[in-house]
Amino acid sequence: MLEIGRERNGNSQVDMRLLLVDDDELLTQTLVKNLIAQHYTVDLAADGKTGWDYAQSVSYDLIVLDINLPKLNGISLCQKLRKNGYQAPILLLTSREDSVDKVTGLDAGADDYVVKPCMMDELCARIRALLRRQNASTSPILVWGNLHLNPSTCSVTYEDQPLSLSPKEYGLLELFLRNPQRVFSSSIILEHLWGFEETPGDETVRTHIKRLRRKLKAASAEEIIETVYGMGYRLKPVAASPPASPASTSPLSTVDQTRAAAIAAWEQFKQPHLERLAVLDRAVAALQTSTLPEDLHQEAMHTAHKLAGSLGMFGFPAGSQLAKQIEQWFRTTSSAANCVQLQSMVVELHQVLQQPPQPMSEDWFSSLGAETSPQSTPSNQGFDLLQDVLQRHQPVEVKVLAVDDDPLVLEMLQHCLPRWGIHLTTLNDPRQCWETLIAMTPDLLVLDVDMPYLSGLELCQAIRGEPTWGGLPILFLSAQRDAQTVVRLYSAGADDYVAKPFTEPEVVTRIFNRLERNRLLQSLERSRHQGDF
Repeated sequence: MLEIGRERNGNSQVDMRLLLVDDDELLTQTLVKNLIAQHYTVDLAADGKTGWDYAQSVSYDLIVLDINLPKLNGISLCQKLRKNGYQAPILLLTSREDSVDKVTGLDAGADDYVVKPCMMDELCARIRALLRRQNASTSPILVWGNLHLNPSTCSVTYEDQPLSLSPKEYGLLELFLRNPQRVFSSSIILEHLWGFEETPGDETVRTHIKRLRRKLKAASAEEIIETVYGMGYRLKPVAASPPASPASTSPLSTVDQTRAAAIAAWEQFKQPHLERLAVLDRAVAALQTSTLPEDLHQEAMHTAHKLAGSLGMFGFPAGSQLAKQIEQWFRTTSSAANCVQLQSMVVELHQVLQQPPQPMSEDWFSSLGAETSPQSTPSNQGFDLLQDVLQRHQPVEVKVLAVDDDPLVLEMLQHCLPRWGIHLTTLNDPRQCWETLIAMTPDLLVLDVDMPYLSGLELCQAIRGEPTWGGLPILFLSAQRDAQTVVRLYSAGADDYVAKPFTEPEVVTRIFNRLERNRLLQSLERSRHQGDF
């Protein structure tokens, strides 16, 4: 039987993620080290403007603010956070000890006020107290069968025997125990357990999952974490299902069905991918003659970018990685000096695409098939969970506008979103966005980052500058995953971000979660105007 510990707003709380906004480098280094040792995930911002950008991109469990900050002071940032609906604790950390300053800070919305210099143990204890305060009504112990995780002591035992886990392994286990019904894709796990300064990939998640499983197995623990094909990972239900009869569909046959669906989807989109690959071949041939026209150089770079964003969705994650390397080559090189390296990568990409697509837990193709009904796809378990999301949100009519210059991405969205009751309009030219916005008044806008004529960032900023569309939820899809790009997206006014290649369940869930949050904010705003707050 599973007992869930802390909860917030009626939902199971995930691994604690904190934001520290302070320009005192010596203090922040020490504090971050102490907090990481206590299994918190910590993001660090050196000025108030960056702190605001980070707070818009991640749902933090607690924020620590200095008052004297560059660009935006801590008091103003605290007020801005509260005004925009941030409900979790805020702790002000400052050298100002006058009672007037304390009153000003608390009136701005802070939950606690700590004066520098202070003992590190005291500061960490204050942080723990604030986190406990909002979860004081429930037990902190998380239990799964004979496995016990105690967040207060950061300890894990199985049948009363302690388990030695790394901080990330502990974070993974706590994440699953707090959310027993939720499936986590690699990108969501990275979002919860890794900070902005770290840029690992999906392979890092798979490696930590394997290590955690290995340690649990060594302790004779039952299988706890299961793979949900097409979606990611989740906590395996404690109650074991009866053994499958010979006529039942075994896990192997499910994988076979998944592979068949992947092959069918690849056959549908194979030709346009090969046409893109031909552009890279032309660029290599041009370089071998020591000349690469600028127009072909730009076309090859953009083609590699598009391949990086789409190949992984059809069962070629290695192809996406190669395409990223090729894109980077074109961004940094234009001469024939390293042509051999480019040619080698393009040849390897040809070889990868000559193989059949391989089913992997994070790839979208396991949810693709000839039928359009989710019940007919191999990933029934994942789609059942996604149906739960729809039942909670109960959408009446959802209109989404997607703007992307990659027709394959638009076709993929057109393939999956309508089956969830989403009316989708697509554009491959961002210059048509304004007139389409006015004509269809969408509930949510999906934007790519790199587009001709007008980038997604520029378009997002322009939309946010118009009062009519200032509150429109905007979701970005992009193959760029670096922290700098993500911060730029949220600074431009993005509400959410999904990295390419993406999965169908992840995109659909993000859309409905964003719409639900937008409805909640609108409801709160109406209540404030009516004097309820």
